[in-house]
Amino acid sequence: MLDEPYRWVEAIRNRREYLEDQLEGASPLVGVSYADGVLLLTSTPGPRKVFEVYNQVAFAGIGHPADIEKLRKAIIDIAHVEAFNLSASDVSLQRLVAFGLGPLVKAAFDEIFRSPYISRVMVTELDPSDTLETFYTVDADGTFTSSANAAVVSDTADNAEVILQRLREGDDRDGSLDAALARALDAWAEGRAHAGREHVEEVEEEGEPVTEQERGAAVRAALDAGRIEVAVLDRTLPTKTKFRLLTEADLEGALATFR
Repeated sequence: MLDEPYRWVEAIRNRREYLEDQLEGASPLVGVSYADGVLLLTSTPGPRKVFEVYNQVAFAGIGHPADIEKLRKAIIDIAHVEAFNLSASDVSLQRLVAFGLGPLVKAAFDEIFRSPYISRVMVTELDPSDTLETFYTVDADGTFTSSANAAVVSDTADNAEVILQRLREGDDRDGSLDAALARALDAWAEGRAHAGREHVEEVEEEGEPVTEQERGAAVRAALDAGRIEVAVLDRTLPTKTKFRLLTEADLEGALATFR
């Protein structure tokens, strides 16, 4: 097949369609900056999706749990090798993604005789050297992009853009943790409600804004099926690691708005 370019291109096209099908309906992953750090939010019916990587770096993903776990282990290994060979200060988000995670995912996608990673991931760093690289998102084909104050990973590009638009409406990178949590949950609910409309045969009017009732229903459905998972990289923590998972008590105020 490698000697027949047309067949190779066709195989790659089929892989893209396969990945889109497998990721359809996945709960979005939302990342936002706030005054004391960064926050990652998603929902899950079971396995965790948000993890610590190394001190001030966090990782999260959507897709197949086994592939998320493989990529999590890979980026942790890359981070520790960097720290051992160089120093802890050399473990940067840009190096982890550009020289590690991105090429790893792309190689799996391009090698058509092996399974690709059924996953899209987001990695974030607290106080990076370049503020435009606070977040990196890595697609299932290995392409990656960086952003400064907010990032989204979703099942479709359209749904990701809907969530980003909602985040931009309330952009407050100097706000409190509670404000960032409310903003991220609201944008996540906007995306889930918008995605749900695509599966409804009749929509009253194309382009009609998502209602507060629809956002509330999306949050309640996520809680019925599992839980809302939120983690932060908090620069106020006195420990070397800045990663912290939020508890149910921490989420209570934000969730109450949608109940």
